Amino acid sequence: MDKMKPVFQALNKELIQENLTLTIICVGGYVLEYHGLRATQDVDAFYDQNQKINEIIARVGKQFNLNTHEELWLNNHVANMNKQPPLSLCESLYSFENLTVLVVPIEYVLGMKMMSIREQDLKDIGAIIKYKNFHSPFDTFKYLKDMGFDTIDLSVLLEGFSYAYGMDWLEKFFKENQDKLREFY
Repeated sequence: MDKMKPVFQALNKELIQENLTLTIICVGGYVLEYHGLRATQDVDAFYDQNQKINEIIARVGKQFNLNTHEELWLNNHVANMNKQPPLSLCESLYSFENLTVLVVPIEYVLGMKMMSIREQDLKDIGAIIKYKNFHSPFDTFKYLKDMGFDTIDLSVLLEGFSYAYGMDWLEKFFKENQDKLREFY
């Protein structure tokens, strides 16, 4: 069961009281948690924010003790680093009266993680690769390009594959694919 569902329900109630509607597209750690890959404390999402929406989010966060000193439990800081995913890729998670909660596919999170490349991102990239049972870095790279991630780096993906399957796997991959890798480097 999703631990955030009651929080989203409370957010919906607050939105109804204020006669506001909100659609959020969840990305990042929340999507990883949704797929059982790791836990997260906050929800990174794309949504149109304003003062009133932020006040409502803060109130709900306080009610559930989810806000931190640095940020609210629901925030769209991710919009500073990433473009919003196309709605056509998203699936509906919850559809309440005044709140729609969408999630991106986990493969989209893989692409986003490849853009930010922090240490935790590399671990997450490896976890997603293993979870989705991806075995071809070339196919995965093409798939991400087709999804709109046109500035990703194959070497980051290969590092993610090493997190997923180990250095022996990576070494074998390099030996077997030297010619094809030359197209990239």
